[in-house]
Amino acid sequence: MLYSLVNYFIGFWRRMLRLVFDSNALITCCQAAPRHGSAIESLLAVSTLSVPAAVAQEVLAAYARYSDASLANRLISTDRIKVNPVNLSTDTVLEGYRLGSGEKECIAFCLEHAAQVDFWVTDDRLAYVVGRRCGIPALLFLDLMIELTQCKLWAQELAMEVVQSVKHRFSGGFVPHTLSVLRSGDRRCLKL
Repeated sequence: MLYSLVNYFIGFWRRMLRLVFDSNALITCCQAAPRHGSAIESLLAVSTLSVPAAVAQEVLAAYARYSDASLANRLISTDRIKVNPVNLSTDTVLEGYRLGSGEKECIAFCLEHAAQVDFWVTDDRLAYVVGRRCGIPALLFLDLMIELTQCKLWAQELAMEVVQSVKHRFSGGFVPHTLSVLRSGDRRCLKL
């Protein structure tokens, strides 16, 4: 009995996603408010979240201006979101891109700790492309909603509510495409 209980918890722990967030995706997640609670709390129930030190500083700088940043700041200050130091040289290929320090540190951290990261979550499209070019498993925030449902960590209804609650932050076809994929369960679905 004890052996099976221990195996259950080990299996559950391994199922938790290990995510690294940059500041824009973290604030989006803190802003998302489905009917029953907050998206960030639901995400923390099924994953471990970490940010590099530059992201924590960006969130602290946004704290006074945005209420969503205050929630992120509280989760960071109470260690529910882990802050990781990153030593990033200034003579890297990342200097050729117009990325913020948070995005650069996310990329460096994910490369340095690849075995401990399932996904890097961002809303910055350039950072996403650069991360993918570096071989990092990166997701846009909306794609994280799809991943959570496909891994059976979130219910489809919760993911759709989160997407709807942050739709004003995304342009063009991102939200309708995400909702279409969530409804169909097929990433290749082009039908609305």
